[in-house]
Amino acid sequence: MLSKISFEIPIVFCADGKFISHATATMLSVLKTNQDYSFKFYLMGNALGESQKNAISKTVESLGSAFEFIKLDDDTFENFPAPHHFSIASYYRLLIPELIPSTKAIYLDADIIMVSSMNEFLKIDLENKVLAAVADPIYKWKSDLGMKDSASYFNSGVMLINLDLWKEMDITNKAFEFIHNHPDKIRFVDQCALNAVIDGDYLELTPRFNQQAILYREGFDFGETTWTAEQIKEAVDSPILIHYTGPSKPWEYNSNHPRKSEYWKIQKDSPFKRNFPEGMTRVDHIKRLFPVSLKKNLKKWFSLNQG
Repeated sequence: MLSKISFEIPIVFCADGKFISHATATMLSVLKTNQDYSFKFYLMGNALGESQKNAISKTVESLGSAFEFIKLDDDTFENFPAPHHFSIASYYRLLIPELIPSTKAIYLDADIIMVSSMNEFLKIDLENKVLAAVADPIYKWKSDLGMKDSASYFNSGVMLINLDLWKEMDITNKAFEFIHNHPDKIRFVDQCALNAVIDGDYLELTPRFNQQAILYREGFDFGETTWTAEQIKEAVDSPILIHYTGPSKPWEYNSNHPRKSEYWKIQKDSPFKRNFPEGMTRVDHIKRLFPVSLKKNLKKWFSLNQG
């Protein structure tokens, strides 16, 4: 067997509860699309059963990489706001620079599937920026966070982080302070706090590094972003990763994401694989057993007989 190249930047996930299985799917997608590399994965969470930990370790190690779990105490985030579909686990990533022994780290959300080479992240020169990320065009409330009009609000689901500079700038404590002082300003958990503190002073990546679901919304105005039409097309046609942003996830029966099948292709090899989407009823399952052509013929037959 040929030896693998050690990927020089650790990859970090933060998850609790059911998202542990989805973080595992993300790890698998990284491994399957980057088979020349050996990775070090960290999962930060509030709990991980021994059987879960062993299953993830065995899967990751079988593909030539390493896995480590870092246990966190949710008391640290007591009374932190968690609006919409978010959980307290989103705040875990604020502790990455304090807990990951490296000068840089890549953070990935657990609702992501990697579809292209991670090598592109190695080409990024952070220069004197605390992190590199992709803008989030959905957010429209920068003034609420005290951000400059010219500042770009980023999506924190994918970040290349300069851990040393983060600690030097005391980003974690500043973000905690903002959350404590302005809980009513938090719409997207840690992401809002980070943007308030960093105020646009980050390295902006093209949208293919974080293909957000909004890219598939017909007629959406991307005029407030710096993205060109070519970059948007590239992000849709050849992303580095697919990020299933928003409340609808690919593992849910009612998800309408056009590339949800990418998730199912990967998760079938996970130790936590599912055979059917969440929220799928017995009736839904029976419907799926019938081919589309048969459904159409049955509808036609019923309409004729009712007439």
